[in-house]
Amino acid sequence: MGKRRFFTLCMVVSMLFFLLSCGLEEFLYIDYIPEVNVDIGTNEVTIQLPPDYTLGYNYFDNFIIFYRIYMSGINPVGKVETPQQRTEINPLLNSDFTSIYPTTDQTSTTVNTSNLANLFFNRRYYLLTLEDAEINNVLSSGSLGGVLKIVFSSNSGEEPTLSLDGGTPYILKRAVDGPGITFNPQPENRYFLNHPDLYNSANANIEINADVAARSSASPPTLYTYVSLYIAATGRSYLTTIYSQPTFIGIFKLPEY
Repeated sequence: MGKRRFFTLCMVVSMLFFLLSCGLEEFLYIDYIPEVNVDIGTNEVTIQLPPDYTLGYNYFDNFIIFYRIYMSGINPVGKVETPQQRTEINPLLNSDFTSIYPTTDQTSTTVNTSNLANLFFNRRYYLLTLEDAEINNVLSSGSLGGVLKIVFSSNSGEEPTLSLDGGTPYILKRAVDGPGITFNPQPENRYFLNHPDLYNSANANIEINADVAARSSASPPTLYTYVSLYIAATGRSYLTTIYSQPTFIGIFKLPEY
């Protein structure tokens, strides 16, 4: 082979290596929790979490759970599953569910999750927290392959809980902040219990109960509250935060205070 041809071949190989290693952006992806892994009941939800060999979970940090609370005037029996039920509880609940649905559609091939947190925060969904535990640690790599259970008791005064593989039940607590804002939830204990301060429309603002949606009608009287929940995996590659598609995990009536 002549020196000129050898030099040309080396240049081509070098350029190809450069393009493959530096010129093409790495595709970052974390797979979602399949809907079939979620068993939603009337007062609880059980979620089979993905194992650590699931596609993209080499980037995984932890699972996150978004929630929003909705005031209501009705007290239905059974699971909340239909648009009519959601609208009867609170029209904003159905509006939010419908707007978020395209991002949760696991049959879609065009979902973009790069701004997932903003999608939820813009609809005043915030991140679930726990009492006496850091939820990001509870739902970190040690949770992979486990069974997550969230229970909203029907017994008055019994705080809703989250547990992993039948272990310690952690009491759920509401957030205190979101992007660019800090709010002061009422009642101050931040439990997921139905309380007059929680379903008081005057508190449903960005300074107090930013995570609560008021009703547009006062009839029937507002006496109940419900929570809507979504779960997603999140991770990081260098400075890039990665999210999976969120998975809807249910709508539940809050126990009485």
